[in-house]
Amino acid sequence: MSTEKTIDFGAVYFRYSAPAERDWENDYKKAAEDGITHFRHWFPWAAIETSPGVFNWEPYDKLIALGNKYGIRTVIAEMSTIIPDWFFAENQDARITDKNGNKKFNKMNDSSMAGGTHSMCMDHKEVRDGVAGFLQAMGEHYRGVDGILGYDVWNECSLYSPDGLCYCDATEREFQEWLKNKYGTLDKLHSVWCRHSYTDWSQIRLPRMTGPHPEFFDMIRFQNDQQERWFQFRIDVLRQADSTHNIIAHGNAKAHSDIATCCGDDWRYAKHPDIFGYTLWYENKCSALMGGDMIRSASGDKEFWRAEAIGDATWENRSDKTDAETKKDEMAFPENIRMDALMSIGTGASAFINPRYRGLNEGHLFQAYGWYAPNGDRTVRSEEIKKLAAWCHDKATAELWKAKPVKGQVGLLLLEDAQALCYSLFNDTNIYSDCLKGCYQAFVDSGIQADIIRMTQIDNYDMIYIPYPVGISDRDMKKLLVWTKGGGTLISEGCFGYFNDCGHAIETMQPNRGFEDVFGCIQTSVHLGPDANKNITIDSMHGKINAGVYRQVFQVTQGKAEGYYSNGEIAIVSSNCGKGKAMLVGSMPGYGYQHHANEVSRRWFSSLLRFAGMQPAAFAPYNQEVTIRLWENCDNKYAWIYNFSDMEQSVEAVFSDRIENPVLLRGIEFKQSDNNSVNVRIARKDVAVIRI
Repeated sequence: MSTEKTIDFGAVYFRYSAPAERDWENDYKKAAEDGITHFRHWFPWAAIETSPGVFNWEPYDKLIALGNKYGIRTVIAEMSTIIPDWFFAENQDARITDKNGNKKFNKMNDSSMAGGTHSMCMDHKEVRDGVAGFLQAMGEHYRGVDGILGYDVWNECSLYSPDGLCYCDATEREFQEWLKNKYGTLDKLHSVWCRHSYTDWSQIRLPRMTGPHPEFFDMIRFQNDQQERWFQFRIDVLRQADSTHNIIAHGNAKAHSDIATCCGDDWRYAKHPDIFGYTLWYENKCSALMGGDMIRSASGDKEFWRAEAIGDATWENRSDKTDAETKKDEMAFPENIRMDALMSIGTGASAFINPRYRGLNEGHLFQAYGWYAPNGDRTVRSEEIKKLAAWCHDKATAELWKAKPVKGQVGLLLLEDAQALCYSLFNDTNIYSDCLKGCYQAFVDSGIQADIIRMTQIDNYDMIYIPYPVGISDRDMKKLLVWTKGGGTLISEGCFGYFNDCGHAIETMQPNRGFEDVFGCIQTSVHLGPDANKNITIDSMHGKINAGVYRQVFQVTQGKAEGYYSNGEIAIVSSNCGKGKAMLVGSMPGYGYQHHANEVSRRWFSSLLRFAGMQPAAFAPYNQEVTIRLWENCDNKYAWIYNFSDMEQSVEAVFSDRIENPVLLRGIEFKQSDNNSVNVRIARKDVAVIRI
């Protein structure tokens, strides 16, 4: 990596199965010429500890030496989830067990044809001991070795799907201990769980049924705690064995959908390593801006990377029996790679890394994702990366990388209890994630930066928007009450705090727990059937906005009606509360925008900033194909002006602050219009960067 602060470019290179050793030196030489600064190599346990206590580090030692020769530093990706066959055979009882009692087989890893993967449960001491032995040997072997940037721990920090959860006896014993620590007595557990006849903790089983029951929510919290615990366990072993190199990790940037379902909580995992990062590909089902914004928020002041991008098309799970998945072809085109990289960098990522330098040649992911051709030749995609690296490493942009993105003007509050409730009701989190993605995109389309945040971050924001706020704990309700009365502007979608964090629907009144006064209204009727509420419209002062999922009707107490359903019933209420302000919408505008985005709905979202007494820090009038991000440091401020369209554009960018002596760092040309605006020409699918 560079010694001066800049943007680094890298790729996953060696996955043991490929590339062949005969190609290594030529690839390293070419990569260095093209501006690539580091390679990440997969270190599969199965390929390294080939028999108990016998380790083969030779190919990796050669690669690290090549990296030192060509100035390409190494990230060691520990792959302790790729299990040696001898270990699997000796520890059959420690296999991951699904909720139906089926034990996992050590199936081949498609991303590294070097052994079976994701088959063993860390709740068994034998597995922990085996993993620790491998990681300790690794750390001791590479302690103090030059050219190593650090260890990438637990690839993608997620179980990927509910099928990854374990229900074996060892996990159930851990669950019983977790419950004992939480509740203390069986009587207390009985009172919460609505069960009344346990006589011993050992009788408690992990719930097998998805549903809005206290035991199900406890299981979600337990499983998340366990995965964080074993993540920290791996880090501790490596840090003890090698204190000379960084600990790195990257999550899956799917906290908007995967916290409840498969322990994909990037905020949890970002706390522990020195550098964090994220994978973002088709299955994230969100934009590169949203993924980057989530990980920047999760990482706090910590450096973070786009740890896995997409460098080419993929052929996985495509046949004549499926609909055309043209999204899987998008990254075959260099302009899309360029935009993907610039969006990631614009959100604050300090490195842009591809999951393949060149594609693999075996498995379902054959010849997918690579910037370079299967034989290592350059391609139009690698040439695009070379040009981006040259721009980032140019002396003219050196000062830019000393700045970082400003805080967003809006905080979009991600409530894990609300996501868990959605999962319990619908067996997936699609409605929750649609509400969050929709409101995020509406603000992006309005040129307003909205940060995705968690409860611990609310004091950093003056305005919060809460998508799908249906399940909220008493603790979080109190925090939001204090925050709003203290001067915050709270805007919430429908059925705010309708349930608590145990799945109990509050029977006293809606809104409840003090928020009937905050919002200045009470519910008069509600319809909670999403099947009948897919296409709700609300008459606002800007026209008809789209919403969906639930339909809550209000009676104003001390608030003010701001919107109506088509039959005249009140759908939106605003109110003053202490030093703060609040607005409650009886349905889900985020869901409406995700499924039926239109100009009226966009204007309504944009107007919320004015409701909070703010104006946009920067915007491009009348242009939804452009959004602006601001960076700053103690000396300078910079504007990143994105042109998402397929055509070159001349864009007017307007800023709330006066601009002085602007300098174009990227873009075709520009001129200053007046004291607070510029006109800039931007190439198709590119960004202009201006020091303002």
